[in-house]
Amino acid sequence: MDLMSDPREPNDPPSSAAGGGRSRRGLNVPDILYHGTTRGRAERFLHSGGVIPSQGRQVFLSTRESEAWRIAHRFNQEPAVLYIDAGRARREGVAIRRVRDGLFVADRVPARYVLNLRGGFREQISAGGLLLRRDRGGLELALVACARSRRVTWEIAKGKLEPGETPEQAALREMQEEMGFSAELTITHRLGQVRYGFRTPEGDPRLKTLHVYLVEAPAPPEIFRPAQDEGIEEVRWFPLHDAVRLVTHSSLIPLMARVRALLQGEPLDDPDGSGQ
Repeated sequence: MDLMSDPREPNDPPSSAAGGGRSRRGLNVPDILYHGTTRGRAERFLHSGGVIPSQGRQVFLSTRESEAWRIAHRFNQEPAVLYIDAGRARREGVAIRRVRDGLFVADRVPARYVLNLRGGFREQISAGGLLLRRDRGGLELALVACARSRRVTWEIAKGKLEPGETPEQAALREMQEEMGFSAELTITHRLGQVRYGFRTPEGDPRLKTLHVYLVEAPAPPEIFRPAQDEGIEEVRWFPLHDAVRLVTHSSLIPLMARVRALLQGEPLDDPDGSGQ
């Protein structure tokens, strides 16, 4: 069991951010929620099969990891924060209800949806970017078509950080490698972080933290040579509104809405996308 570290310590896990929010189905449950507790209670949750509240209470879940750590420190015991795969839990029938902005509740959370209560848990840090061009009378974004097990989906170019890389360096490298072009690139906006849970082919739980950037080039590429050996079938420019509509991964829907608001000059509730 790996309960991660307190963000005030040197090995700071990245904070939550742009992932989550309202999807096109009107659901307002982020993919990842956080529960502040103690290490002792977390051990008991593991043995009891899930996060179970005190009698007559509910399990409180925060959209902000920093808030969960604040609550965890109230107990005057060794603090811990649990990462709840809320997106999967809700899809599989766990009732998670919104109380107010930033706060949700559940009657209980089965252990299989608590990522860092399960053996083999790791955090995977990735980075990616959206390439923007402003010519031809409008705004366009370049998306990559990824071959998945059952279908092809339009996504942003992204990948894991290599040793010694910053997220910014990794984002630009992954964009060039996956999309197949060579050009001078400039990061114009930090779009924040997206978090979601997934399982490896071996069934081990992962918490993905994806850093996303808006990127421009003085001479935007016209020809792409997608990395087909990495499952990238096509790269194509889309008008802004079409690009926002085509990216359907639940964690990326709120981020794409942020991009549209940013490029249309609308005010953002979370200007730097930090979620803190």
